[in-house]
Amino acid sequence: MSIFEALKDIKSEIAHVSVFPPREGEYGEFRFNNPEINALIEELGFKLYKHQAEALKSLYSGKNIVVTTPTASGKSEIFRLAIFDDYLSNPYHTYLLVYPTRALINNQFEKFSVENLAFFRLTERFIDAHILTGDVSWEERRKIIREKPSLIFTTPDMLHYNILRRWRDYEWLLRNLRFLVVDELHIYRGVFGTNASYLFRRLFLRLRRLNARPQIIALSATLRTPKKFAENFFRKEFEVINKATNPFPRRFLVLFEPRNLNDKQLLRIAVEKLTQSGIKTLIFFDSRRGTEKLMRFLLNSPAFSMTSTYKGTLPKNIRWQIERDFKEGRLLALLTTNALELGIDIGDLDAVINYGIPPDGLFSLIQRFGRAGRKVEREALNGIILRKNGLDYYYKEHTEELVKKLEKGVIEYMPVNLRNREVAKKHLHYLLTELGIVEWEELDDFERDVMEELVLERKASLRKNPLTGKLEVRLLKPAFSYSSLRTVSDESYYLVVDEPWIKSSLIAKSGISELLRFINWLKIKGYIIEETDKPESLLPGMAYFSRGELYMVKEKLSIGKFHFVFAERMNRFWDVETFTSKREHVEILEVSRSKIYKGVEIHLGRLKVRHSYWGYAVKGRDTASYVAELLRLKDAGILKGEIYSPVSGERIETEEDFSILNWEKFAKVEFERPFEREFETEGIWLVFPERIREIPHDEFHEFFRIAVDKGAGDLAFSLYERLNRRELFPELLGSTTYHLKKAIRDALHKAGIQDDELAFAVKKMVDSKDGVSSGLHAVEHNMIKIAPIFTYVDNRELGGYSYASFPGPPHTGKPIVFIYDANEGGFGLAGILFENAEKLMEKSYEHMNNCQCKDGCPLCVYSPKCGTFNEFLDKWMAVRVWERLPRPP
Repeated sequence: MSIFEALKDIKSEIAHVSVFPPREGEYGEFRFNNPEINALIEELGFKLYKHQAEALKSLYSGKNIVVTTPTASGKSEIFRLAIFDDYLSNPYHTYLLVYPTRALINNQFEKFSVENLAFFRLTERFIDAHILTGDVSWEERRKIIREKPSLIFTTPDMLHYNILRRWRDYEWLLRNLRFLVVDELHIYRGVFGTNASYLFRRLFLRLRRLNARPQIIALSATLRTPKKFAENFFRKEFEVINKATNPFPRRFLVLFEPRNLNDKQLLRIAVEKLTQSGIKTLIFFDSRRGTEKLMRFLLNSPAFSMTSTYKGTLPKNIRWQIERDFKEGRLLALLTTNALELGIDIGDLDAVINYGIPPDGLFSLIQRFGRAGRKVEREALNGIILRKNGLDYYYKEHTEELVKKLEKGVIEYMPVNLRNREVAKKHLHYLLTELGIVEWEELDDFERDVMEELVLERKASLRKNPLTGKLEVRLLKPAFSYSSLRTVSDESYYLVVDEPWIKSSLIAKSGISELLRFINWLKIKGYIIEETDKPESLLPGMAYFSRGELYMVKEKLSIGKFHFVFAERMNRFWDVETFTSKREHVEILEVSRSKIYKGVEIHLGRLKVRHSYWGYAVKGRDTASYVAELLRLKDAGILKGEIYSPVSGERIETEEDFSILNWEKFAKVEFERPFEREFETEGIWLVFPERIREIPHDEFHEFFRIAVDKGAGDLAFSLYERLNRRELFPELLGSTTYHLKKAIRDALHKAGIQDDELAFAVKKMVDSKDGVSSGLHAVEHNMIKIAPIFTYVDNRELGGYSYASFPGPPHTGKPIVFIYDANEGGFGLAGILFENAEKLMEKSYEHMNNCQCKDGCPLCVYSPKCGTFNEFLDKWMAVRVWERLPRPP
C-alpha cells in the first residue's frame, strides 16, 4: 500500500500533493592506506557513494573539506573511515569530533562504537573513544585526562568552557590532533554561529602554539555557498563536495489545510491513521507547549499508547528510552520540537509532518523533511499542516514556489557577523586569558581595533618585546567567568527559585570562583529555572513559563556581571500572559550601503536602538487572580508602579493563532520609572517619498463619502470628531480598537441604524486621525512577518520601528520604516535583508493586498511582539502606501 493511501480518510483537508520521483545511487571507489579499511567497508555491508569517494580523495590530498549534502547521504562515514585508516598508521594521533548538541553526540557515539567493534574484529585494534560533555561527571573527566583516549566527542560549549580554559589538562589531545570534525555546520549561524567562529579562532591559535596542524572535516546540510561560508567561518581554505550521489525513495509532499476539522482534530486523525498503518512518524512543533497540547488531546485515542512527546528538556535517560522504543517499533509517533531536527538516529522513518511553516521559513523545514526516506525501497511522506499564520498563508498562495524550494533543498543564507564588537571583545579577552600573550601580527585589523579597547580598559597591555622587537598584547586582568555561546554580551541572567537562603548564600560568596561553584550546584539541584539573555522578559511581576510551570518574576540581585532574578511558582493551570509595553527610539550611526527602488531610499547601516519598558499588560481568563498576586508584590515593595483593575470586553472566539486579539480581560501595570535597554546593531531602513502623507486625507474622504452616500454624513462626522485612539490608548491598551468599534455600533444603534458597512466606514475615518504612521507601522510588521521567505532568517530575531517624521539626521522629518537585527551588534541579518529589499517590498504589497481580512489580522499585520499591542495599525493605509509608489522605469 502507498504511504499516501493511509491518509485517504482526510482527503477533504488536503490542499495540495506533489510527488518527487526516486533517484538511483552513484557509486565510487577509494583505496585506503591500509587494506583493512576496504575490508571494513565490506564487513559493514555498504559501498561508497561517488561523493564519499571524492571527499576522501580531497582529504587525503591534504585539504580541509566541507561536505554539504542532504541528510542520510553518508557524510559521517567519510570521517569515520579516515580516522580508522589514520589510526592504523599513526596510533599516537588524536581526533576531536564537535557536535552542536549532547543528544546528537550520544547517538553518534553509539554508531561509532558499532563500527569500532567491527574494526577490532578485523584488526585486533580498538580506538579508545570517550564523550566529553556537560553531562560527564568531574570524576569521569579526570579519568579521561588520566587515560588520554585517542578520540573525543564534544560540544562547542565544552570546548569553550573546559578544553581551552584548561588546555594543559588536554595538551595530549591538542598537540597530536590529526582531524577536527565539525558536524552540522549549518547550525552555526546568528549569535551561536558568530560565537562559535571566534571559539574556533581561539582553538586554532592554541593549536599553533602546540605546532599542531589538523585537517578540518566540516559536514553540513546543503548550502548555496558552502566554500564561502566555511572559509569565512574557520578562516581557512576548503575544498567543497556538494553533489549528492546517494539514492532517494519516492517522496510525497502533502499540504493540509483545516477545512472541516480544526488544527487539533486534523493532527489527531493524521497521527491515528499513520500509526494504524504502522508508519513511523515525526510531528514537529515550534514550541514545547505545542507537543504537550496535542499529547493531551490524544489521551482517549488508540494512538496514545504508540505516541510520545520528545523534547530536549527531558532527562537524557528518558530521551534515550524514547529513541530506543521508537527505533524498535514500540512507539510509532513522536511529537517533537527541533530537538529531533538534527541527525539523531531513531531508526527507519517514513513520515514527517510539520505543524505550520517554522519561523525561519524553510531553513528548518528542509532539515526536518530530510529525516524521512532513508531507505530507498520505502516511500516517504512530508506533510505541512497550514495554520492561520503569515508564512503559512504566503506559501498557501505560492505553492509552486514552496515545492521548488523544498525539492531543491538548498539553504540560501547563513548569517554570521565576525565584526560584532561585543562578541569579538569577549572572545579576545578569553584568548588572552588562555594564551597570556598574543602577537600583534596574529590579529587582523578589526581584532587589533577591539584589542585596543581591552588595553584602554586595562585588561591588557600593548608593548614591544625587547628580544624579538615585535608588538605583543599581554594579559593584565583575566576573564574569571565565560559567558554562554548563545548570548552576545558577557552578562549572565539566571531565573532562580525564590528561596531566601539562596539570596543570602549568593551575597555571602567571597569570590568569583566560589560564586561559580555555587551557581553550578544550583543548576544541578534544579534551583536555577533557566538561563536567559533577554532581561526585558524578567521585569517585576511578569509571568514566565518554563517546562509547563508558570512563574511570577520578583526582585533581582546583581553580583558583578551575574544577575539573579528570583521567581515564585504560580498555579500552572492559570490562563494568563504578560506583554510588555515599550517605546522605542532609533538613531542612525552610520550608512554603509544605499540604493533606490520605486522612489524609496533603501539604506543599510549601523543603528542605536533604545527600548523603554513602561510596564506591561496582563491578559487571560485568570487575570483577576494574577492581579491579586501583583498587589501582594506591590505591598512587599518589589513592584514599584501602579496596577489598574481588569476591564471586561467582548470575547472574540478565535483559534489559537488569533489569541493576540482577545482582550476580554486585562489589567495593566505602569512602572514608576521605565526600564531602559540601549544597544547598537545593524539594520535597514526605507525612506518613503513625501507623497504618502496624502494617504490619511484620502482615507478620510473615501470612507466619509460612503457615510454620506448612506445618508449618515452628519452622524459619521460627529463620531469622527468625538473619538480619538490616542486619547483612549493610555487607558485601554490593546482593547482600544474594540471600544472604538463598540462606541460606533452603540451610536448607530441609538440612531436606529444597523449597517456594518457604515460602522466600518466610520471606524476608518477615525483611523485616519492617526496619520501615515499607522500605515508604516503595518508595513513594518508585514515585512518582518514575511522576511523568512527570502532570507531564511528567523523573524523572531528581527525588530522594527516606524516614524511618520524621523526626528534626527540624516533624514529629519522623513517617513521611515526601520527593520533591524534584534541582537546586540548584529549578526549578518541586515545584509541579507538589504540584498532582498526589493523582493520584500513587492511581496509585502502582494501579501497584504491578497489577504482576505477587512482591517488587518495575524495573517498580514498583527504581531504578538508589538509594543503597542497592535494598536495604531492600518492595513488599508499600508496597501495604499505601496500603491502610491511609482513603477520603476
